[in-house]
Amino acid sequence: MVDLAKIRKKARTPKASSEPLAASSEPLAASSEPAPEPESTQSSVLSPQSSPKLERFMAEAGKRREGFVQGVAEAAAASEIEVLTFTLAGEQYAVNIEHIIEIVRPRAATRVPNAGANVIGIMSLRGLIVTIVDVRAKLRHPPASGGGTEARIIVVEHGGETLGFQVDRVLRVVKLDAAAVEAQPVVHSSEQTESIRGVFQHAGALTILLDLDKLLA
Repeated sequence: MVDLAKIRKKARTPKASSEPLAASSEPLAASSEPAPEPESTQSSVLSPQSSPKLERFMAEAGKRREGFVQGVAEAAAASEIEVLTFTLAGEQYAVNIEHIIEIVRPRAATRVPNAGANVIGIMSLRGLIVTIVDVRAKLRHPPASGGGTEARIIVVEHGGETLGFQVDRVLRVVKLDAAAVEAQPVVHSSEQTESIRGVFQHAGALTILLDLDKLLA
């Protein structure tokens, strides 16, 4: 027996096409607007870092900055000096460490005939002859009453010679800015000598900076 209701319902339902819906005998027309580029590509094109001029500028700026920092460091190093501080006749002095060879305990010096007034004598330091200079007289201090347990001889190289001078006590090495040295020292009248380069403050004390070249001349 034929079920007419089912036949009518089937007739009303559209048949599925055996071909793909997108199939067409003619190709689709090309769009007049270009397809948008991926986001990553756009960002790299629009990014200012990809500009050759900017890249060159950044590279040169880095070099200039590096050179500037190096120049500042070199200038700062050039403006600093290292000095050895010591006491002599109750005053605090300092000399540049550039030509200091050694610091030794006092030892007997041999008098040299016809030597200058500021030469105490000579001593042997491991076979090296060291001329001992009387720095006290040069700075117009009275002769020392005794050497003392803290007395030391500072040995320096000066003008191709090895010289030494005795101090009452060696303190420490100090690094300071050259601008911190006052060119016009205010010291006792007995110390107004050309051997003084200037004065500076360190650890709350006034220290007199000496000129080794003139002091040992």
